[in-house]
Amino acid sequence: MRVLFLTDSLSDLDGVGRYAVRLIGALEDAGVEVEVLLGRKHRPNSGDVRESWDVSICLPPDHYYYMTPLRFWANTLLYLPRVVAAARRADMVHCVKDFPHSWLGAVAAKLAGKPCVATAHGTYSTEPLRSSRHKGRALWAAERYARWISVSGFTKRGLIDALEGRGPSAEEIAVVSNGVNAAHYEGAREIGERPWHGKRFTLAIGEIKERKGHHLSLPAWLKLSERHPELEHFIVGRPAGDDYEAMLRGMVRDAGAEDRVHFLGNVEEDEKVDLLQRAEAFIHTPVTAADGGFEGFGIVYLEAAACGTPSVGTLHSGAEDAVEPGVTGVLVEPDVDSVTAGIEEVFGGEGPGRFAQSAREYAGGCSWERNAEDVLAMYQEALR
Repeated sequence: MRVLFLTDSLSDLDGVGRYAVRLIGALEDAGVEVEVLLGRKHRPNSGDVRESWDVSICLPPDHYYYMTPLRFWANTLLYLPRVVAAARRADMVHCVKDFPHSWLGAVAAKLAGKPCVATAHGTYSTEPLRSSRHKGRALWAAERYARWISVSGFTKRGLIDALEGRGPSAEEIAVVSNGVNAAHYEGAREIGERPWHGKRFTLAIGEIKERKGHHLSLPAWLKLSERHPELEHFIVGRPAGDDYEAMLRGMVRDAGAEDRVHFLGNVEEDEKVDLLQRAEAFIHTPVTAADGGFEGFGIVYLEAAACGTPSVGTLHSGAEDAVEPGVTGVLVEPDVDSVTAGIEEVFGGEGPGRFAQSAREYAGGCSWERNAEDVLAMYQEALR
C-alpha cells in the first residue's frame, strides 16, 4: 500500500511534526510505502526522517489559513495540481496537518479518485468549522473524509460540538491517542554542561502563548517556590515577543525570581530529553484560549512519562487523554490554586520518585506501533 502524507512539518519542534515523523515511521515498518508532501517554510526536519521516504516541498506554508483570500486561492491553484498528481500515485491520502491543508488533500483525493483520511489534532480542526470564512470548506472536507482520526476524546468532543449535527457522526470519528517511542528516552545524553545541571528544577515545555497555560503554571510555581528556595524553573518554547510573554516576564520580575526562572526558547532534542530526565516535575497546564485555541493532546506528557517524570496537567483539555492520574501524574482544574496543589502533590509523600516506575510502564504501552496498527486498519477499511 502506498500512502501520500500531507504535513507542514517533519520537525521535533512541534507536535504535528513529531506525530508525523513517528507515525509515518511506524507505518513504514508495517509495510506502507511512503510519500510525503511538506509545506513551504517548514521548520528543520527531525533527524528521524528516513532516506527511504519520498519527500518533496509541495504544500503551502503553515500560515495558509491566515492568508488573504487572494493569496489563499493563489496558493491553492499553485499547489493543487501537484497534490493531485501525487495522490494519483498513491492508494490513500492521509492529511496529517489540520485545515486548510486537510481540505486541500480532500480536494486532491476526490479529483484523483482516492480515499482520504485526516487527523484532527485540535484547534485547527474545530476553529474552521466555526469560521464565517472557512466553514463551508471545512464542512465539505469533513463530509468527504473516509475516516477521521481524533488524537483525543477531548478533541473529538470539540469536533462534534463544532459540526452541530452536520458531517460525520460521533461513531465515524475514531479516537486514536498519540504514542511515544519510550526507548528513545532511556539513557543519559552526552550534551556537555548545561545551566540546569546540578539543580533541582521543574520544567514547562510549550510555545509562549495563552493556550499553553503558562499564566497558570508560572504563578503556581512562584507560590511553591516560597517554600522551596532551592528550586528553579525552566521554560522551553518559542518566544512570542508579545504582551503575553511580557506579562509572564513581569510576574517573574515582580516576584524577584529572575535568577530562578529561565526562558530557554527552543532547544535541541537531546537537550529536551535531558531536561525531562532531570526535572522534578513536568508542569503543562493548557487552557482554552480567548481565541478558541486548545491543546488537543500533548505528546510531551508521554515523553515526560517515558523519562519517569511526573506531570501536572489540566482538566478540560487534551491532557485528560495524555495524563493517567496517580500513574503518570495528576490532573487539576485550570486555576492557579489547583495547579499549585497539583505541584505540591507530586512533591509530597515519597516525592517524584513514586511515579517513576508506573509512568515508564504506562509510556511503554503507548507505542507508535500500536497507533500505526489502528491507523492501518482504518486505511484498509477505507479502501474496502
